[in-house]
Amino acid sequence: MSNPFFSSIDGEDVRVQSDSTNHGQTSSATSESSKCSRSSLSLNSSAATSPGATDPFWYSRKDPNISNFLALGCLCFEDFSNSEANDSPGDWVGITTLPVLAFDQSIASNLARLFNYGWIRIQSTRSITNDAWLVFRIYLLYSDVGNAVINRSDKKLVQALEGLLSEIDTSSETWNGRYLSDQKCPFDLWASADEDNSSLFYLFNKLPSPNPRPSDIDQRYPREALEDLLDCDSTVRGLKTPLYPYQRRSAGAIVHRECMSRMELDPRYEERIAPDGNRFYYNARDLDFPRDAPLQQSCQGGILAETMGLGKTLICLALILSTRDHPPKVPVQYSSIPIRPQVASLAEMAVSVINRKSIPWKVEFERERQATGIEFNKCVQMLDQNPGSYEIPRVPIRWNRNTTLPPPQRVILTTTTIIVVPQNLLKQWRSEIQKHVETGALKVLVMEDRRKDLPPPDELRTFDVILFTRNRFDMESRDGQDSEGRRVSKAPLVCRCPYIGATRRRDCHCLQEDALYDSPLKYLHFRRIIVDEGHFFSNSNTNTVIVANRLVKADHRWSVSGTPARDLLGVEVDTSVISESKESRDALLERRRTFNPIEDRSGAIDSLGSLASTFINVEPFSQGRAIWKDYVFRHEDHRHTFSGFSTCLRRTLEGMVVKTRPEDVERDIQLPPLHHSVVRLKPSLYDIFTANLFTLVLTANAVTSERTDADYLFHPNSQRSRYQLVGNLRKSTFFWTGFSEDDVLASMSNAKKYLAKEGTGCTQEDRVLMTETLKCTDAILNSRGWKALSKSHELGVFIDEWPEQSAEHWAFDDSKSPVLTGITQLLDAQRFVNERIAQDDPGEGLSGQGIRALAALQDSPTAQQEAAQGVGDAHSMATNTDKTKIKKPTKKGAIKAALAEKQLLSKSGIPMSSIDGEPRKRNDKSPRLPMKAFRVTKKRKEKPARKPKKDDDDLESVQPSAIPDPQLRSNSEYSRARVVGTTSAKMSYLISQVMKYYQDEKILVFYEGDNIAYYIAQILELLDVKHEIYAKTLQNRLKSEYVVDFDLGADTRVLLMDVGQAAFGLNLSSASRIYFVNPVLRPQIESQAIKRAHRIGQTRRVHVETLLLQDTVEEKMFQRSKRMTAEEHRVKAVEDDGGMREIIQSSRILNVPEEQQASLQDQMASLESPEQLWARPGWRDFW
Repeated sequence: MSNPFFSSIDGEDVRVQSDSTNHGQTSSATSESSKCSRSSLSLNSSAATSPGATDPFWYSRKDPNISNFLALGCLCFEDFSNSEANDSPGDWVGITTLPVLAFDQSIASNLARLFNYGWIRIQSTRSITNDAWLVFRIYLLYSDVGNAVINRSDKKLVQALEGLLSEIDTSSETWNGRYLSDQKCPFDLWASADEDNSSLFYLFNKLPSPNPRPSDIDQRYPREALEDLLDCDSTVRGLKTPLYPYQRRSAGAIVHRECMSRMELDPRYEERIAPDGNRFYYNARDLDFPRDAPLQQSCQGGILAETMGLGKTLICLALILSTRDHPPKVPVQYSSIPIRPQVASLAEMAVSVINRKSIPWKVEFERERQATGIEFNKCVQMLDQNPGSYEIPRVPIRWNRNTTLPPPQRVILTTTTIIVVPQNLLKQWRSEIQKHVETGALKVLVMEDRRKDLPPPDELRTFDVILFTRNRFDMESRDGQDSEGRRVSKAPLVCRCPYIGATRRRDCHCLQEDALYDSPLKYLHFRRIIVDEGHFFSNSNTNTVIVANRLVKADHRWSVSGTPARDLLGVEVDTSVISESKESRDALLERRRTFNPIEDRSGAIDSLGSLASTFINVEPFSQGRAIWKDYVFRHEDHRHTFSGFSTCLRRTLEGMVVKTRPEDVERDIQLPPLHHSVVRLKPSLYDIFTANLFTLVLTANAVTSERTDADYLFHPNSQRSRYQLVGNLRKSTFFWTGFSEDDVLASMSNAKKYLAKEGTGCTQEDRVLMTETLKCTDAILNSRGWKALSKSHELGVFIDEWPEQSAEHWAFDDSKSPVLTGITQLLDAQRFVNERIAQDDPGEGLSGQGIRALAALQDSPTAQQEAAQGVGDAHSMATNTDKTKIKKPTKKGAIKAALAEKQLLSKSGIPMSSIDGEPRKRNDKSPRLPMKAFRVTKKRKEKPARKPKKDDDDLESVQPSAIPDPQLRSNSEYSRARVVGTTSAKMSYLISQVMKYYQDEKILVFYEGDNIAYYIAQILELLDVKHEIYAKTLQNRLKSEYVVDFDLGADTRVLLMDVGQAAFGLNLSSASRIYFVNPVLRPQIESQAIKRAHRIGQTRRVHVETLLLQDTVEEKMFQRSKRMTAEEHRVKAVEDDGGMREIIQSSRILNVPEEQQASLQDQMASLESPEQLWARPGWRDFW
């Protein structure tokens, strides 16, 4: 078959004539000398007489258009033909027929197919180093050449090329005719692996720091803005706060990226070196070899991924101010010059050109005004009244014979920046703007209220910043809907609404187009959109992403997050918080340097891909044009093998992420020192009781279930209950009242019955273990204090020198010095006396009040009764206290399965209270609801802790004293009462620390579990320490308010924060004391929590303390977590780690010294300094 395209390239038709007899003889000789299959290959089947007929092969030496072909590589074969051709080694000739060689049949077939369709060209010579070998140069026609006549769609041709590439030798020596078998360099068919086969963590942390160059920018105004940003001696106009050099570079890098309209190599393609030394481009996934570099527009948005605490908000504000009056550009597809019906005035034409070129005219006029004093009012007015705009053709919703094209949609260019923030960060953003930006420098519209409509487009474009909460931004997805959520259908609808009475007029409620919501956002083209905590945008199905893509037209899209993807942190955050030295960072980087096929194939890389393709719109991945995972990995097969990352990922990250390396930050700024210590506390008697009860539960379950079947807690089918029990075990080290006396008796009875039963599989070792464990119950059941606390679910507080006449009426046990009572009862007693402090006997009636308080306690239901009566559903409480975030069952079948699992476990000694958790502490104002937020605000008289009951005669008759700040008489017995300790070792230590430092420093306390927060809040209220609780159940509006109040206000001294809420961009730099009341077993969570305070703006040394009980399961689990590798920490829950399971399974009871049981002083955990109970100094300010 003659190939016309091949002929057109050569300028002649190359043919060959072979001697059939000689050809047959050669084939016979070849078959005898080689065991592999061989073929006589004719690359052009049209034979004709030629000048070379005396020679078996005639070679064309003319090759004028070889530049259309890529020097792909060589094939080398030993020549068995015994031909005496006249060609000499090193003399390359173009051929169309190969001699009979030791060809594999598949190679011969691939060569023939590719040559006959014009894909390849071949040259041949004898090897210079060994003339018994023939070297064949393979030239491949570039994929973007000759497509008018070359078939590129045949899959068989693609397969043939792939087969050929697997045999190609790309050695430059072979290409030059020097074949050496030991120097073969095969063609790498797959995408090139990234340097050192790096992990995503390593790539992310090794991205180069920003280094923008103004000389790269051709446009005058953006270049000047960048120069001002990078000049450390100048200030950004409108910014009050001076920038650190690294902040200037980061803001400058964003300006540089926004203004650099450059073309760059498509990341799917990589540059390689051909054997002849020339460069070529290769797409491994698509097997594409273009001649011209495939270029695309560089990304003009990205991710600002500066580490938590380095001032990302300030960088964004500096960016906005430096480009405040720079308008966006008209999209190329809509940039045609409009045709006027008549000749315009010179002023009108000037305005048109200014708008079409997106010239920042406000900047220029301001400079002229400052230089000359001229206002240019008419020019400014004309430009204001005629903003830049373009038109987008509209497509009708329905097409029919009467359809008329609607008028095009006019889109106005505006310099406005949209900022979308989580609800809980709104007030923080507003306070940051107020703190860093000069008054009047930015015109800001805050959109928080869901009932507030956006202004019309003409008003909206006058704002510099529109600050949205995510919830309010999501509401714009209503565009095109009516109030009932209906949209116009593509098919015409017929009204079938009922008639009005006997008339023929319909009571029509059909969708009316004029009732549809029309979002103003779609009529504006914004400068940029910034999304704080933008990793939430990685889900393409959320309303936030839908609004951002469908309605918001913006030149630049930025995601701001120190954790742009799940578990993707800077090394300075992921490093152990005990050591932040460069050596520790480098060591961690080296440990996590290599690609991990388990960690790196999903999770963070998926989130990055989704963010890049659905929000930032990074080419070529935007709108699904190219599949992210096809190209960022090196797949060594057509299927996804995830062998490592390709160079595509590094180039994409470098073009998308702005992040400064920690060593470069440290050259510009030095944060105050961070001191992190672990405080090991001796457990109180009640702490030991709790630890032993959990050990009893675990031991009884292991022994009675014989560690088999689903009634064993560590059986795979008991995963849910195991997670909940272990979570409660960890929380119980602070304080726990979830076990009742009935629970203990039931567990004892179940274990004793099993031990007495004959024919069980119980080993002697387990029998001894169970017997020893049961001994711990005697001391617990003999403790009146434990029984009272267990029934009341109160934290126990010890009071020394309680007035003798009323002590017995408030005591939870027989003790009178000190008196043990509950924290809620103690708050009641404190209020009772303080309200009567001006009377001769402020404690008159205190005994009766105590009788009523303890009588109510005697009548209160147990945990099991509460669950049965529905006062805090047991299953709901278990789910809410579960830190592993197991999904809450919503279907009856799932609930029944969970209950069945609990019932099965209860047969093997697991009381439901150990799984369900403690009943939630309730807000007095809402006794049926769990506590969502409990805080001491400005004054107690504005928000009392407890209102007097109407039927309390004593309380009704006594009003608070009008005497300013009354005090107890010096000889009053009530002035001697002191708070000396609690039943929780951690609580006593924490409160001692708070009382020592709260007047001079702000304190941040991280907790797990709402009851822990409530106990701490009650003690702080007792001691008149103003505080707030940042709980996960808190409304976002209140979260934002609490953060700002704590960080900027002077009154609030302590913030209690759920540790699970610590990773969401909060700035708490006013806190210099941090306490973890339970060890955080996930290092990343702990590091992120500490970064809330140890960040830019911190001026004090930061002290961090993690509290744990010594010689307990908690201490062993903490030590295990420190030994765990990064891969081991990736388990779904820490309880899934083998080492953790072994620690829990091997837990043993703690011995209680007899003297500790006998002495009240030894039973409690003492405060460092006793605290006055009644009429504390300044107590009136808190009421």
